Amino acid sequence: MLGSTVVSVGKAQLTVATYNIKGLSVDRAQVVRVLRDLDADVVAIQEVPRGAAGRARLESLADEVGLDVAVHGGYPRGGVTTAILTRPEVSARVRTRGYKVLPLDVWRWFSTWRTRFIAPSRRGFCFIDLGEYVVFSVHFGLNASERMVHRNILLNAIKRLGPSRCVVAGDLNETPTGDSWRALGRPLRDALEGSITDDNAAAFNTFTAARPRRRIDAIFVGDGITVDDAHVERSHAAKTGSDHLPYVVQLS
Repeated sequence: MLGSTVVSVGKAQLTVATYNIKGLSVDRAQVVRVLRDLDADVVAIQEVPRGAAGRARLESLADEVGLDVAVHGGYPRGGVTTAILTRPEVSARVRTRGYKVLPLDVWRWFSTWRTRFIAPSRRGFCFIDLGEYVVFSVHFGLNASERMVHRNILLNAIKRLGPSRCVVAGDLNETPTGDSWRALGRPLRDALEGSITDDNAAAFNTFTAARPRRRIDAIFVGDGITVDDAHVERSHAAKTGSDHLPYVVQLS
């Protein structure tokens, strides 16, 4: 397990985690334990709690583990299914923050008529600019054509903010052989590039949490960033808190 990395002004080290919490619908208490154990500086969250109380539920979770909500999820004013939590020391260094609501696949939207008023098919991403790093939280969909549109919008944002300092963390809903992995791997690189072998590949699978057989959660970094350590959290809390395992990298 990674230890705590205390970030102060002028320091370039950063511990980043990505975690799909499935709306806190599986076991909130275990998610709390996971976030405390990870002790990350920045947590890219996917599948934030929804509904009228969603924002308050995310803030309550952050408060309980000693983190700040740097960017809220939610729709239409938020990162939709994504959010970013930060340690207070990191919050003080945020220069800018933002989110992007991604275009809706209209035909899929109509097919989900039962919950169309909360736009269940809507996706988004969000980011914080820390100077040395820009950290994104992303959550792509299950439809390949939709992912293509959404990743191109994300790639434009990466280009605008400067690829060499970007960290993209999130649930891509596809494995490393997919088109989105390859597309993101052109301006950035998979944080595990050069580290995965046939012998250790299974240790980095993230889905499902109970039986992790696929690596669909990713962290990509720019060429100005060094990956010092990486692991997928496999504690009992991680296996029972959500349907995804959290993935953590230590950067410098």
